Amino acid sequence: MNLIALKQRTKTVLSLTALTGVVMLSACGAEEGSGEEGTSDSEEKPTITLGEVPYDQALPLLAIIESIAEELGYPTEIMEGDVGVMYTGIARGDVDVYADMWLPTLHASYLDQYEDSIELLGTLYENADTGWAVPEYMEDINSIEDLKGNEDMFDYEVVGIEPGAGMMPVSEEVIEEYDLDLELVSASTEAMLAEVSRLTANEEPVVFLAWRPHSMFQLFDIKMLDDPNDIWEKDDVVTGVGADFEEKAPDLHGFLEDFEISIEDVEEMMVSMEDEELDDLADEWIEDNREDVDEWLES
Repeated sequence: MNLIALKQRTKTVLSLTALTGVVMLSACGAEEGSGEEGTSDSEEKPTITLGEVPYDQALPLLAIIESIAEELGYPTEIMEGDVGVMYTGIARGDVDVYADMWLPTLHASYLDQYEDSIELLGTLYENADTGWAVPEYMEDINSIEDLKGNEDMFDYEVVGIEPGAGMMPVSEEVIEEYDLDLELVSASTEAMLAEVSRLTANEEPVVFLAWRPHSMFQLFDIKMLDDPNDIWEKDDVVTGVGADFEEKAPDLHGFLEDFEISIEDVEEMMVSMEDEELDDLADEWIEDNREDVDEWLES
């Protein structure tokens, strides 16, 4: 799911196939040279480019940060791309803020390439689960080890997500480490969830990539598989910014150093996104947590 229309903004879309291919969509509102008199505070501050990946758990965080940035007077724009594009974008200065870095394991290979150009700020939430899941009705499948010898039940497939996601190479490692006769099938996250929905509706077997926070745990009765070999590790989700971001936006930098949110709050917002505007949900969360937000803004 792409980010639901937020407040008036410029939206920048970065091509996944060519890092230099950037499509600019026109901003809602007055353009430069429109003849309007006066200059607002937001126009005097630099535009903040926020990175958006195609994973729903990142969207509530993005919406909250965008709302706070605009509260501080910064115009915002969105740059879309997969995880690799975000790391490259920050290193090149095309992206200012990317608030969905899974560390120290899932995104380790990306950070290793660009760590000199990226500043890690606050931890948004800790101990996020990643791994494989099956429906609860599969009572005899509780561990990745239980898949061995039962691959035919799943048509010899693990339903995966976008090939650029950090979970995909880890999943290939899982298949090799456990010596499983399974093929990892890449697809969009939406396609994976649609397949899970189709198969679970008839209580058919399916094994697929799962992580928290995600609305799949509210939508489906599923369970994470145990990982006796400890290949999957719990990650913290961290905000990353460009090396010069503190100079560019010191007050927003200070907020991002302290900004945190619970996994439960993220999942609640993800479920509500189906029926409510995301910008409204972000503003509601800010209002409900105003005391903390004000402390973070003063830091």
